[in-house]
Amino acid sequence: MRTNKLQCIWKPFYLLSLLTPGFLLLYQPVSEGYIAKRYSVPQIVKESTNVVSGTITVVNAKRQTADIKVEENLKGTTEFQVIKMRFDVFKGEEDHRKEIIRFLRQGEPIIIFYEQKGGRINSIAHTRGKWFQTQVTKQRDRGWGRWMFTHFEKYLNKDTVSRRDSTPDFLKELRGMLGEDAIQLFYLRTDSYKDESPVISNINSIEERWIAYQGTTNRDLPGLSKADILWLGFRTLSRDGRYRLNDKQENRIKAFVKNGGVVIVSGQDSDEGRPCETGWLPEPLNGVESSRRNDFKPTADAGELFKAPHRIRSGQLALDDSWSGWNQKYQVLATTNGGKEIVVAKLRYGKGMYLITNLRNSQKNEVSQNRQMLENLVHFAVEFLKESK
Repeated sequence: MRTNKLQCIWKPFYLLSLLTPGFLLLYQPVSEGYIAKRYSVPQIVKESTNVVSGTITVVNAKRQTADIKVEENLKGTTEFQVIKMRFDVFKGEEDHRKEIIRFLRQGEPIIIFYEQKGGRINSIAHTRGKWFQTQVTKQRDRGWGRWMFTHFEKYLNKDTVSRRDSTPDFLKELRGMLGEDAIQLFYLRTDSYKDESPVISNINSIEERWIAYQGTTNRDLPGLSKADILWLGFRTLSRDGRYRLNDKQENRIKAFVKNGGVVIVSGQDSDEGRPCETGWLPEPLNGVESSRRNDFKPTADAGELFKAPHRIRSGQLALDDSWSGWNQKYQVLATTNGGKEIVVAKLRYGKGMYLITNLRNSQKNEVSQNRQMLENLVHFAVEFLKESK
């Protein structure tokens, strides 16, 4: 997995929050700053609600404006057909207004990454090999105005993890990350347990394949047909003795696997007398209330699951409520509690596969403990998809 940590090397008004709810930089009336280095392209993509590409159609030096025709949705579906920018207001630490007007070229391709939160858009754009920032606020009476330029980026334009010298080549890279060639991972999450999601969404690539992530709390799973992997997050199916799927949702999951998809399942909640139901599986399995533990024993069928890309040993995982009562159609890859309960089991169904686990990802320390196993599960799933084609 290729991820890079944001290093705080400037004052706190970084563009780190440009694409997150806490984006302090663009909310400051006077002080502006730069994105800190080590902010990688996958991180920028992840934190953007939308990524679009298009062409600069108008550059008006006298009015200090530019128009961009939006031509392709790379992530999300934008409401803009034309993005209008302005360069007449100075808000940055350095005045780049004259430079941006000279720099922009009519007819050149441009890529815009933005995060839209209500009536606020914060964005970074890339054209002719350079990054720059813009922002816009929606007015009640006039709607969206022109996106206001703030400054060229300092660190994004220098650091190897973010610098891209050719915008057309960068567009090809993004299409590989977000297009049909990428592995599409669809993640069902719950707002009650928020620590698992960031780790899974940060799994950006496996070997040479990009992982495109999409998360939802909707158990109807809209958009599932476009996915390669469906991850059913921690306690999204069952919690506090309540099972949360209906027949239609169960059947949709089974149809997804039958048609070639992979379902990975984090630990679910089973209580005494109220085990997690398993109508989402084509074969019977029993949810079991279990004690928290970290010991497990791989079976002879585990293959590379506990070796690639990380070696994982007994005692290194956070485990909880498990599964029992499997039949011969399940291939058990690891057990606990003296072989009575599943840690990981594989079930082939139609053209696809289930990977069922009892990983406990309730809190940050548990997710941190299981982080490498989450990566191994995705790696295992990608290898299956590769071999099944």
